[in-house]
Amino acid sequence: MIRRDFLLKSGLLGSAVFLPSLSMSCKSNTGIDHDDFYTPIRRKVMMVMLSTQKQNWEHGIACQAFVETGDETMMILMAKEAVLRQGDDGRLAVISVAAGINDSATPLEAVLRSYEILGDPELKKASDRMIKYLFEKAPRTEKGYIHHSYHGPELWADTIFMGAPFIAFAGYPEEAVKQVRGIREQLWIEEESLFAYRYNADLNEITNPKLWGLANAHALNGMAMLTERLPGNMATEIEEMKDYTRKHLDGCLNYIREDFLFHDTINDPSTFVETSLAMRVAHTIFKGVNAGWLDEHYLETAGNIRKAVYEKIDDLGNVMGVPGSPDYSDPGRSTEGQAFFLMMEAAFENLGEEHTRLIPA
Repeated sequence: MIRRDFLLKSGLLGSAVFLPSLSMSCKSNTGIDHDDFYTPIRRKVMMVMLSTQKQNWEHGIACQAFVETGDETMMILMAKEAVLRQGDDGRLAVISVAAGINDSATPLEAVLRSYEILGDPELKKASDRMIKYLFEKAPRTEKGYIHHSYHGPELWADTIFMGAPFIAFAGYPEEAVKQVRGIREQLWIEEESLFAYRYNADLNEITNPKLWGLANAHALNGMAMLTERLPGNMATEIEEMKDYTRKHLDGCLNYIREDFLFHDTINDPSTFVETSLAMRVAHTIFKGVNAGWLDEHYLETAGNIRKAVYEKIDDLGNVMGVPGSPDYSDPGRSTEGQAFFLMMEAAFENLGEEHTRLIPA
């Protein structure tokens, strides 16, 4: 993870100059050798991901997969496409009419890293516009929490991934933490250590209490990512996010199946068995153990999840069993499912030898 000098903002509107100046090169620090990383199965998964049609969050998650694998060429190509499809309001990767708000922030890290590498002023301009949209145009609750979509004044668990880590990466870490706290305040189910799906601010109630695997996958991964994207002078907030992530991880693992997968509704065994949460759990474990804030005992579970996921990949490279596009209500395949696999594999490759020896062969 690259560190930069963050310009901390106070207040939402004001006269802030958007896109703080980045102080360090954004070149890949993954240490992954692409010749080694792109094994035949990983390359197949990547090619399927590239072949899919993509809504804004799907394109952004695919961008982030290349950020995490350190594949700068593909990251730049995907970032430039997100900028090409930027809406008039500043949202990135918009095709036709998009209802999502935070969804369009998902390509932001790739765009910023690409700007650092290329110095292309169009990338900087696009990043400025995306940040300005989030701070000045995106609808918010009375407490300042960004609505998930234009469908109504709702907070979704998904937004913890879609917005917070990318807002922090762009130089607004305090705002990122604020958004996570707001969503957690409304959607965290303490007795389950899991997130409900959707909350309506006008009604002041949870309108979809489903403990959805995919939404919890986004939330878990978003909090883990945020721990890496907060600056060192926010040590208290970093520890807060680590604590949130550990509690959430344990809540998920309370419901893991014997085959190391999860049900679509985590606590409902009548729903289909799905793959997305498993990949995000393994990804979070690999990253957390490698960074030193998760105990090594989680690695055995993560290794078994990884083996189970490999069994879900078909001959063409489709990661099957995830909530499928376009409506994510039935098992199938999706852009984000492909991206989750690549992220999991990148985190696995970054483990040191002292950790990989603890994972079952």
